[in-house]
Amino acid sequence: MAFRVGIDVGGTFTDAIAVDDKGFTQTGKAPTTPRDLTVGTMNVIDILAGRNNLDRRQFLSKVSTIVHGTTTGTNIIATRVGPKMGLLCTRGHRDVIQFRRVAKDNMYDWRVDFPEVLVPRYLRVEIGERIDARGNVRVPLDEASVRKAVAYLKKLKVESIIVALLFSFLYPSHERRAAEIVRQEYPEADVTISSDVLPAVGEYERTSTAIINAFIAPAIHKYTKKITGLLEQEGFKGQFLYIQNNGGVETAEIAMEKPATLAMSGPAAGPSAAITIGKLHGVENLLSIDMGGTSLDLGIIDKGTSLIKTESLIEEHRFSLPVIDVTSIGAGGGSVAWFDVTNTLRVGPRSAGADPGPACYGTGGEEATVTDADVILGYISPDYFLGGEMKLQRNLAEKALKERVADRLGVSVLEAAAAVYKVINSVMANTVSYTITRRGLDPRDFYLCIGGAAGAVHAVQIARELCIDRVFIPKYAPIYCAFGMLGVNLKHDYSRFYSAPVQALDLERVKQLYQDMAREGLTVLSKEEIPEEQRELVGMMTVKYYGQYRGIDVEWPSRTITMETISEGLAAFHRKHKDLYGYADEKYPLEIMGFGLTAIGKLPPITLKKIKTGSRDAGQALKGVRDAYFDESGGYTETRIYDGDKMLAGNILEGPCVVEERMTNVVIPPGYRMQVDEYGNYVTLT
Repeated sequence: MAFRVGIDVGGTFTDAIAVDDKGFTQTGKAPTTPRDLTVGTMNVIDILAGRNNLDRRQFLSKVSTIVHGTTTGTNIIATRVGPKMGLLCTRGHRDVIQFRRVAKDNMYDWRVDFPEVLVPRYLRVEIGERIDARGNVRVPLDEASVRKAVAYLKKLKVESIIVALLFSFLYPSHERRAAEIVRQEYPEADVTISSDVLPAVGEYERTSTAIINAFIAPAIHKYTKKITGLLEQEGFKGQFLYIQNNGGVETAEIAMEKPATLAMSGPAAGPSAAITIGKLHGVENLLSIDMGGTSLDLGIIDKGTSLIKTESLIEEHRFSLPVIDVTSIGAGGGSVAWFDVTNTLRVGPRSAGADPGPACYGTGGEEATVTDADVILGYISPDYFLGGEMKLQRNLAEKALKERVADRLGVSVLEAAAAVYKVINSVMANTVSYTITRRGLDPRDFYLCIGGAAGAVHAVQIARELCIDRVFIPKYAPIYCAFGMLGVNLKHDYSRFYSAPVQALDLERVKQLYQDMAREGLTVLSKEEIPEEQRELVGMMTVKYYGQYRGIDVEWPSRTITMETISEGLAAFHRKHKDLYGYADEKYPLEIMGFGLTAIGKLPPITLKKIKTGSRDAGQALKGVRDAYFDESGGYTETRIYDGDKMLAGNILEGPCVVEERMTNVVIPPGYRMQVDEYGNYVTLT
């Protein structure tokens, strides 16, 4: 028997799921250990092993694949604890990352400071060289200036050097030769070449992305070596994969070559979990919400595909590799209640996190959080948190809410808890509404799929504020991203800049670009030991109407390249433009802005075991009753409590009730009904 394991390191908890080859699953959750993330990871592996009646070594010897999501890259950038870096740039372009596209994204708000760059000006050194916009050498590389610059940076003891030269994506030889000189003169320093990280137009975007790659590289290398070493010592001989920014996975070896692919790894698997649940019900349009202890992550699945973006900000630093389009806000179980200068109650974005955690954890936290409110409202039993593995202290939750919220508002502790609950629900619903409507979409056309340990407590109320009738709460909601990781393939994105009107397209050059990308992609899939029959290449092109500033990425047939197959891609552009902006003009001239290719290594899909079928009555799962607060009933209401592990397919649950799963609680208010499907997921009935 072999296991596949997904592990997601979150801000508060580290989640994991193990699936065997017969579809049996076991899940686990352990506190994240910020000082050393490997501790929390190994702890959750121990939990999975114990649930399979094995010790750590026995369990890992039976694991064929581990897929791992990490917040290491994001945390490094947020805390600015990366290496001291130097930058080699073309003479006259020293301040590209300082000027940005605009000085700051909200350039008219004088209250917002200018973003602090990761490479200070005195560590940005100009060298002699110049490539023009057509890729021609105007000024040969001045190797003496490179050696002088390296000597200067070596004297200042930089740990990493980025080489980012003008138009290097058209002619990378200068960058590569400069990198060779760096390695000769200063072998102790890490080297990042911008055209290797992002061979695309946009000097600022390419430089900034290369800087992020260099900034997180040492931490990614250190963490990867440590966790893979620990796993091997404990008997793991399978494949260790990382979930990438683009929602696909890659081997640890490939990730080490380009750490920037993990810069936004954390929330990337959430939409994959929603897609998996949607397929079980034939649903292609979903809003994926992952509400954990620290944040809420929102992803949009349109026609069965997650939205991808190629322009992101990580702590105000531009990042231009493909990323699953996930909007994150500080709204989770650990979100802290506070008052602003107008004495208005706010919740989040600050979180109590894993350390010290909510007050009810009894680990030193003194501030009132969403979890504390949920305990007071009766949604969470202090005796059955994490399936009873962790006892909560209601008295500490009451104390925090009284001192931090109730006394200030002049209300009871129960009313204060209800206020915190309402505020956080409104914050989350407003974020979802703004995010989806600004894309021209209507939330009422989507199913809401809510995961995360805290998500099921708030799911129905969020849907109500959005006027969404259809809600999925997955059985694996508490380990949402970890579950989503098991349903994705290996995926690697490549791009080449090429700008030309469609009528002036050079087919031979296009063919050469695709041959180069295909060769690169197949080489990586070969390193990852993907059999030829499981490899797939998907062609992309970036197109715009003449005069537009930005192009749109569309898939197109990457078979034999002819004007006929390119026309299929152009037709896809018109359709997508109409979907996004409401109009298309097939007679208007078009420009090609570049080509891309995605190399996919298909992994075997997981099999989920179906649960037993029962009647509509869920009486066999009834645990008892307790008081829980519902606005609809005007206060505390006698509420039925069910055991999630005893649910049967077909059971119908009518509110008010609470289903206690091992790591989350499904709260169903009065007037709502949910049915258990054949895999144990909860689906609203309308």
